[in-house]
Amino acid sequence: MKFEINRERLINDFINMVKIDSESYEEKNIGDYCKKILKDDFGLDVYEDDSAKKIGSNQSNIIAKYRGNNRKKTLLFSAHLDTVKPGKNVNPIIKDGKIFTDGKTILGADDKSGIAALFEALRIVKENEYDVPDIEIVLTVAEEVGLKGAKNLDFSILTAKEGYALDSEDIEGIFNRAPSQNFIDITIEGVESHAGMYPEKGISSIKLMGEAICEMPLGRIDSETTANIGIIEGGIATNIIPKRCVAKGEVRSHDEERLKYYTDKIKEAVYKAINRNKIILPDGSIKTATCKINVEKAYSSMYVKEDEPVLKRLIDVYNELNIQYRIITGGGGSDANIFNEHGIKMVIVGTGMKNVHSVDEYILENDLITLTKIIVKIMTHDQ
Repeated sequence: MKFEINRERLINDFINMVKIDSESYEEKNIGDYCKKILKDDFGLDVYEDDSAKKIGSNQSNIIAKYRGNNRKKTLLFSAHLDTVKPGKNVNPIIKDGKIFTDGKTILGADDKSGIAALFEALRIVKENEYDVPDIEIVLTVAEEVGLKGAKNLDFSILTAKEGYALDSEDIEGIFNRAPSQNFIDITIEGVESHAGMYPEKGISSIKLMGEAICEMPLGRIDSETTANIGIIEGGIATNIIPKRCVAKGEVRSHDEERLKYYTDKIKEAVYKAINRNKIILPDGSIKTATCKINVEKAYSSMYVKEDEPVLKRLIDVYNELNIQYRIITGGGGSDANIFNEHGIKMVIVGTGMKNVHSVDEYILENDLITLTKIIVKIMTHDQ
């Protein structure tokens, strides 16, 4: 099966998308743009759930359905509408087949490259009247701030049990594994005192937090587990023994038992630091600091085995297109984690975006072309 990619149309659509401001929670304009194309160009049934109300966005998740051959297995394609900051007033530049910005903002190829290629693939399928299965399209919001759109997606609208998330860097990369993640929020309440006159009457929350962090298992713990403390805030003046200190961190692991074990070790380090730092007042009373530790499960791990149909189909496509693919274990989460939690076998397809989450972000025109070919081949694959 041979088909032509309309290069100019694809690139123009992508450029139009990245020019639309769509930082997390402010996705309405890009949502309106995508809904218009889905309805006017493809005549699709388009739905929106109530995720906007739940997460405080001005746009809900968008779900669209392309009616194909219902005797075939329904396939789902997912991408996200939001971008990270700075993502307003993007000025895209094209030079020598490379699309980048003036260096003042991100480009937004993460994840508008996935959306643009998906739309071009649908145009090719429609124009050529290819025999494809029913196709479900999900465009999520607030992916970049904790997968909040996917977490609040109305899964009752979907029927597909297999799908592809168009959201990663290397065009050769296929992600079939991603870890679970716990967010950890630690607050230590010490005892205030004048730092110059009565330091012995105080318990420094910052000192305790520092002691605890020094005993926490952080960094690359093993081949499947990482942990990090990324934010510390505390104190109000140099002459006051600080009463309050807050630290925020995370633990990630592909193994649920290790996730729990190392989360507990971080908590244990805090408790030990508090117990070591008691003070005895002149009247014989003992004062100690207190702490509050909140652990929130961000998402569960995903693992799609290579003998699963959803991955075998994709490998067939890469072989047919002579793309040297790589099966990759990821270190971060994505919407695919959430879809897998809900019983939809989903792998992540690289779109070719580079240097994401930075003002040096770029993508090659040829990678957008290749991604579109991959999507068309998935849709038309003989299942």
